[in-house]
Amino acid sequence: MSPEEEFGSCLENAESWMRMIQERLEATDNVQGPKAALENRLRESEVILAEEPEGNLRLGRALVKAESLLQGRSDDEKHEIHAAMKHIKTLWEDTQINMAHCHSRIEWVLLHWSEYLKAREDYFLWLMNMKQKLEPDLELQLGLKEKKLQLSHHTILLSNILNQAPLLERLIQESGSLFAKTEDETVNEAAQQILKADHEALEMKAKEKVKILEAIVQEHQQYADRREKFQNWLQCMKEKINNFNTCTGDKNQMERSLRELKELSDAVGSKKGELDNLQVQATAVILNTSPLGAEHITKDLEELRADWNSLRLRCQQDQEPLKLGLHSVLESKSRAEQLEREVAKFAEWLQSLDLQPPDDDGMETAWCKCLLTRSSILAEEPRVEEFQLKLKEFCRFSQNEEQLCNKVLSVIQDYKRVKGQIMKRCNQLGARLRCDFQKFLQEFHQWRNSTRSLLHLPLDTEGGMLTKTYLQNIEDHLARSNQLKIQLDRFQGLEGMLDSVYSEEQIATFESELREAVQQRTFLTDGLLQRRRKLQMNGRDPTDHKLLLKKFEVWLKTEDRKLTSIFAAKSPRSNRERKNRKQGLKVLQSRVPHGQKIFEELLSAEFSGVNEEEKQLEDLRYRWILYKTKLKEAEELLTSRGICHYLSRACCAALPLQLLLLLLLLLAFLLPLIEEQDSCSVVNNFARSFYLTLRYQGPPPT
Repeated sequence: MSPEEEFGSCLENAESWMRMIQERLEATDNVQGPKAALENRLRESEVILAEEPEGNLRLGRALVKAESLLQGRSDDEKHEIHAAMKHIKTLWEDTQINMAHCHSRIEWVLLHWSEYLKAREDYFLWLMNMKQKLEPDLELQLGLKEKKLQLSHHTILLSNILNQAPLLERLIQESGSLFAKTEDETVNEAAQQILKADHEALEMKAKEKVKILEAIVQEHQQYADRREKFQNWLQCMKEKINNFNTCTGDKNQMERSLRELKELSDAVGSKKGELDNLQVQATAVILNTSPLGAEHITKDLEELRADWNSLRLRCQQDQEPLKLGLHSVLESKSRAEQLEREVAKFAEWLQSLDLQPPDDDGMETAWCKCLLTRSSILAEEPRVEEFQLKLKEFCRFSQNEEQLCNKVLSVIQDYKRVKGQIMKRCNQLGARLRCDFQKFLQEFHQWRNSTRSLLHLPLDTEGGMLTKTYLQNIEDHLARSNQLKIQLDRFQGLEGMLDSVYSEEQIATFESELREAVQQRTFLTDGLLQRRRKLQMNGRDPTDHKLLLKKFEVWLKTEDRKLTSIFAAKSPRSNRERKNRKQGLKVLQSRVPHGQKIFEELLSAEFSGVNEEEKQLEDLRYRWILYKTKLKEAEELLTSRGICHYLSRACCAALPLQLLLLLLLLLAFLLPLIEEQDSCSVVNNFARSFYLTLRYQGPPPT
């Protein structure tokens, strides 16, 4: 066979082999389908990669034949041979790139999938754990302390569920990303909705239990407070009865003692309704208490009622000796004198009332004073009725009592006049309060509408000045919110006094409007605070973001240039040269955390820029990953011991083949120095879609 035929045969064999590899790559280069299919394609791509030495060998044979054929050939023939070699070299370079890219693309998607499955498994373990904790019915507790602990436990569980919401959203996003790449049904939208539905059901169940426990704790707390208040009052009344003077020697003292004792007896008797209400409330509390705790509550109430009944009987028994003593000494004149004194004291009290409280210190203060005065007047109605009864009794007596009757009538008329005046004044102040509240609602609605418009503005404002103006507007609205809260607190403080002036329907309207204003202010204020934190967290203006991009790009180019210079240097022949190269790589590796910090700062800014800046950030992401990969490969190459057995045999077999392999290795090292439009960052368009997901922090496979 002639040299020309041998060269043509080698060339044809190499080209046909490369075409065959290209066809296998086209059949394998696909990331769609289930995970098992991708794993099969990955193994196929690894098999194809393993055949790369075969391609190098075939190309080497063709190169050797070409070198021998070029001897003594004319220029036209040499040109044809060079053209054929250039074609086969280009075809081999394309084949190598496609082999690496196919394997890298499939391996990266599988890595993404594995990380997603690991995160989803962790989430499912957490979900099952929370379901087991929330599955049992609520256990009845012994007392208030145990109920508060139970509420605290379920509140923590609910907080844990709410804190897992961002992870769930991230899982759903990653599932959508995988579905967009693979179109596998296990990560489609239906699977995402199942994840979300399970989490929402768990959250709803936790909220329901917390709500039930809050009601139980509040009910028990109210009962405990009322029970303690009644117990304190009972103890105070016992001390008064024990210190009471029941001496029957002096008439005035007997009258005063009997009156005071009767007041004590009436006070004790009036507490029966409160004790009954306490019993009803305890019955409701027992329904949500353990049997032992219910037994304690029942026993405590029985003791409380026994103490009250004993005190009531004591008051009644102590009145009997005083009544017997006064029966013989009390006469009509003395009763008249006593009534006259009471009427005079009552008239003096009426004159001391402030019927027109000024509102210089605040309309609320004036209204509170007015309501207190009104309550005092209404509380004296039983005494006025008592005056009327005694008036009828004394009018049947002789004319000597006519002056007393006139005084009693005058006091009764004054009381009715004062009562009418204070009722009118309360109504006037109540109307003013309603007017002030309506003005406040108008002011609040203006702030609410302005705040809603402000919150609807996008975060990605153009330019630093617009961002600062937006932030200042938020600060102004927050300051206004604080002023509105002061007014809301003012109106909330008056809710308890509305029933003395307004009807039930008016009170319900006032409370509904006030409650809605409080809720809306809280909701909008939270929105403003969240928006302010968002702006402050990644609130760099576009200029700052561009400067940070430029800073990282310059730093990365500098580091890559240093790494390239280490690659381009001659192979170290001495231990000192090898040590210097190792030290240089160590210095570069030590600066990787600094670069990672700048890169994470770029990502955390969540800057929504123009398309050009987004492309620049994606390109920097790929170049940063590529740089870390090259640095790792350089360290591994430096620490390796000798060359592989196959290359050793090849070098020993033929010097030209050895030189050719060294030339190809040098070209591979110089690839990063090629212009960006010729680099892998552009050829590998799929790399632009790489996105670091979940907990994966290492470089992509290459």
